Amino acid sequence: MFQRRAHNRRKPSREQRAASRKETAWLWARRLGTSLAVIAVGLGLPYLVLQGYSHTMQSEYFQVNYLDVEGLNYLEERELLEAAERIAGENILNVDPRRIESAMSGLPFVRSVDVERRLPDRLRITIEEYEPAALIADEGIWLADTRGEVFLAMDSARSIEGLWDLPLVTGLTRADLVEDEARQRLLEALSVWELYHAMELDEQQPLSELHLDAALGLSLVTAETGTEIRLGWGRWQDRLSRLKVVQTSLIRRGMDAEYVLIDQERDLSRVTVGPRTEPWMREDAASTGSSP
Repeated sequence: MFQRRAHNRRKPSREQRAASRKETAWLWARRLGTSLAVIAVGLGLPYLVLQGYSHTMQSEYFQVNYLDVEGLNYLEERELLEAAERIAGENILNVDPRRIESAMSGLPFVRSVDVERRLPDRLRITIEEYEPAALIADEGIWLADTRGEVFLAMDSARSIEGLWDLPLVTGLTRADLVEDEARQRLLEALSVWELYHAMELDEQQPLSELHLDAALGLSLVTAETGTEIRLGWGRWQDRLSRLKVVQTSLIRRGMDAEYVLIDQERDLSRVTVGPRTEPWMREDAASTGSSP
């Protein structure tokens, strides 16, 4: 049998052993340096973050200097700023948009509000207001908007011009207007008010009131004579066209009516007029001394 020859192993020289020890020491030094660097970063990074945060929160660069307010028609900007608790000058990162929205949402005429931060120093406030459309008589006078929602007592809005020119609606309460059906009746009545003016009937007899009755329908009340014009429901264009003929005839004759009934469902040619006992003369005619 063949036997393998043993190889002679030469012992490393002194220089080789020294080089090996040097390489091992350098490897451990690198590992230790890496570990120390990781520890330093781990300890120093939170400190740097804290210092950066503190500097940012105290920096004038992020103070609120501009307020962009959009959508105001009835509410004054001063009222908004009071509700926002003087946010001007605050650090914008400290400003809570939801808190400001909550504070402003309770202001008169405010339907909704959106507050948006615009870095570095600007807040954008977008307001959606209720649009007043009618005055509701119900234990006082209340404002209703174009959706038929009652949103504010008139006592809280007396300083705003033009609101008393809105149509006064009777026969509906605030409790009624919680229901969709009642709000739809209100909006339909307001559309008749608009049609009355579009047909220039207000030049003959301005209106002061809209009255809604579940059984009798819609009635108009004139401002100067208090005449009740009962229209019933539907076919508004036809009913108002018939009313225009009746009004023209009454004015030409110098007559005043207690009531005018154009509430027939089918035959609108049948109009009932209840005359007053005393003739009525319009103010413009009386001032010139001529007959109407």
